[in-house]
Amino acid sequence: MIDPDKIDQFITDRNHFSSNAFGTPAERDCIGPLRHLQEEVVELIENPDDHMEWADCFLLLLDAAWRKGHSVENLFDFARQKLEINKKRTWAKKANGVYNHVK
Repeated sequence: MIDPDKIDQFITDRNHFSSNAFGTPAERDCIGPLRHLQEEVVELIENPDDHMEWADCFLLLLDAAWRKGHSVENLFDFARQKLEINKKRTWAKKANGVYNHVK
């Protein structure tokens, strides 16, 4: 398990870096980081063994959420809620290997 203090320090460092490098949430919204995330996801799909591509996607998701006013705790709460919804769904695999819910 990750030490909560290390998580808090990481988030503080990341937010400070992002504000200095790209502007504060008041100066720049979440759309730019989300569009960048789209690009990075394509790169990750092409190279899933590259741990830096995983990091890029994670950092961009955190940045976009922060710029929209969501904390890491919010993201975990959203994910918990969605997991409970997904547990109740029926899933089917498409020809391309992607699973989608059918109910």
